[in-house]
Amino acid sequence: MSSRSIDLVAEAGLSSGEPAFALTDETVAVPFEFGDAPQRPEASMPPAQCQVLAIASGKGGTGKTTFTTNLAISLAQRGLRVLIVDADFGLANDHLLLGLEPQGDIGDVLAGRKGLREVILPGPGGVKLLPGGMGSSRLSNLEPYEIATLARELGCLEPEYDMVLVDLAAGISPANLQWMKPAHDRILVTNPEVTALIDAYGLVKCLAQDDGAPARELNVVMNRVRDETEFQQSMKKLRQVVAKHLSGVRLNSLGYIPFDRYLLHSIAIQRPAVLSHPKAFVTACLRGIEAKLFVRYRAWEKRQCRDADIPSYFAKLERQAHE
Repeated sequence: MSSRSIDLVAEAGLSSGEPAFALTDETVAVPFEFGDAPQRPEASMPPAQCQVLAIASGKGGTGKTTFTTNLAISLAQRGLRVLIVDADFGLANDHLLLGLEPQGDIGDVLAGRKGLREVILPGPGGVKLLPGGMGSSRLSNLEPYEIATLARELGCLEPEYDMVLVDLAAGISPANLQWMKPAHDRILVTNPEVTALIDAYGLVKCLAQDDGAPARELNVVMNRVRDETEFQQSMKKLRQVVAKHLSGVRLNSLGYIPFDRYLLHSIAIQRPAVLSHPKAFVTACLRGIEAKLFVRYRAWEKRQCRDADIPSYFAKLERQAHE
């Protein structure tokens, strides 16, 4: 475990045994409500034409990409136009889980070899994928002007989609936080392992303490859970430590994904579980999470149609890159 993780263990009171903090008072997550009073849109920011969800994890291997691909297909099956942006630049693998073979990626777009629409792939279930590129260390450290270029070009595609899922790299790198902060909704994928919970807390802390626009609410998906009891205990630990150290931050539990052989099989055959095993329990869990996000999308859409006061994610991302 790194020294940074050790510091977080001490701060959070998490350990492989019982937590050091009391768990007598339940910390209840309050679902996000879009305010009754319209907010003034940021100066010169165009209004959002699609909702953008940033999907992140504190550590690698939590199943974030597996969740993202299944979520995208479930949303598309409701009739939404969904684009996945594989933002794990240089180590992208969403295409593998979707059974796709990219003929280009972000690197080709930035180099001017191909246009954005040329590299976007049609995927199973009606989703679209923007591949992030594999095996390129340069892509993992994009320059600000390159991020601005991508944001501007993606912004031009907003009218073509209802929802964009940004599948981020694991960790708390400045680049990751830059892509995550402007999102209309943020989802943290973690699992019951103590190291995953520690790193999840670290990510929440970084977002909550951001000087520019601190995040006050995050959605949590607990993956690779043995049963309901383990899920509730893990969420309780994470909520309690966040409540103890990060005042005003809410964790909204979206649900859990069980450790399931059907999910493992779907990964092996490169066909997401919602398509390959539609009647499996794990698929029911995935669809339950998707249903909650769909309700939130409809609330977001209703507010935006009424007030048009939610700024474009891509416009905010571009502005950030220029700052």
